[in-house]
Amino acid sequence: MPRALDGRKVPRPVLFVLRTLDRAGHRSWIVGGAVRDSLLRRVRRDPDEFDVATPATPDEVQGLFRRVIPTGVEHGTVTVLEGTARVEVTTFRGEGPYLDGRRPSSVSFHKDLAADLARRDFTVNALAWDPIEGEFRDPFRGLGDLRRGLIRAVGDPRDRFAEDGLRPLRAVRFAAELGFELERRTRAAIGPSLGVVGQVSKERVAEELSRLATGRYAREGLRLLADTGLLGVALPALSAVPRGIARHAVAVAADAYPPSAPPVDGPADRAEAEWERCRLLRFAGLLHVLPVPVAVQSVVELRLPNRLAMGVAGLLRAHGCLRAGAPLPAAPAELRRWLSSAGSGAAADLLDLLAADARHQGRASRSLSEKVRSLRRRAKAELRSHPALSVGELAVDGRAVMRLLAIPGGPAVGEALRHLLDLVIDDPSRNDPATLEAALRTWWEVRKGAGAPQ
Repeated sequence: MPRALDGRKVPRPVLFVLRTLDRAGHRSWIVGGAVRDSLLRRVRRDPDEFDVATPATPDEVQGLFRRVIPTGVEHGTVTVLEGTARVEVTTFRGEGPYLDGRRPSSVSFHKDLAADLARRDFTVNALAWDPIEGEFRDPFRGLGDLRRGLIRAVGDPRDRFAEDGLRPLRAVRFAAELGFELERRTRAAIGPSLGVVGQVSKERVAEELSRLATGRYAREGLRLLADTGLLGVALPALSAVPRGIARHAVAVAADAYPPSAPPVDGPADRAEAEWERCRLLRFAGLLHVLPVPVAVQSVVELRLPNRLAMGVAGLLRAHGCLRAGAPLPAAPAELRRWLSSAGSGAAADLLDLLAADARHQGRASRSLSEKVRSLRRRAKAELRSHPALSVGELAVDGRAVMRLLAIPGGPAVGEALRHLLDLVIDDPSRNDPATLEAALRTWWEVRKGAGAPQ
């Protein structure tokens, strides 16, 4: 058995589940990604990340444990709750034909571990480990592929990809996460499968793109996404973009955030924030070559989490203001207005996106990069004075507007706040309650005189 497989590193709840099944006569195994990552010495500590495969039926598994959730019992999967841990247990199964390009039409349960591994997508995932007995199973030579750095489909890759359109995206995502290459036949099978990939739900596509974009080898993964044709399927608006522009988008996406993935060490909230920032910049980099309305629509269609979608849309709108050779903001008020267009707190992200774009502008890269560096210096100096860049940073809020103007809430309140923000962006010294209240009354009188609805 490979030395990297150390049963002492398996979480105790997972070992408890394996021992309980074993004592009941159901020899069970850790399978899939947890085995792969253990062999790569990428330690997993969360029991949720360990998948257990068993010859026991779902009913038999549920009868052995006090607390079980039938998460996918029709497909043989239940979740055992042990303390605060959740361990997913799936019965060895065979699958009927895939009719919708995503899921098998039927599932049958059996007792054959090798047959269960044969239905998996890639050899590096078709691995099984019994840490109780100290045995390792590798019927498709996945360990050799791990050592060679290859992603290779189990069996005929054309069959694997025709069954499930998510698998080609997963192949490229694994390459981006692990720094592996796609085995020749596996890569060649992606092109003929693009029609099946198009049947995958937008949510699942967005999930795979997110993991690919934040992978340690995202630069290579993004290039592979473009070279195989998957990029145009995952983001249809990019399918009509000339190849050179698509390559530019990939280069900017990879360069907008440092080439390696965000660090996972340190406080969890800091690591999570870095992952989100990486994902934000790489999605914005991929889409920045599109007209702003089209790019924003692509974000909406991907059904990304709202916070991420709004952040990407804000960056694209602000970046779009500088498209087609428009000059960088020069006067301080222009600079503040530009920073405001991206959203409060997004200045660093916007400048990183712009800098990455400048570095990939061919002959103009050097001069553009210098201009962006100058812009960054001016932006930092401007931000040190903490100017108001959003209505939330004004010295008056919506309640003050309603009180001063004696109006209920409604569109006029937002209109008033945006007017005040314009004044403050032009002259930050006006951001105090007395000045803004006087400006608000003047604006309201002019508005009433013009016959605007109150």
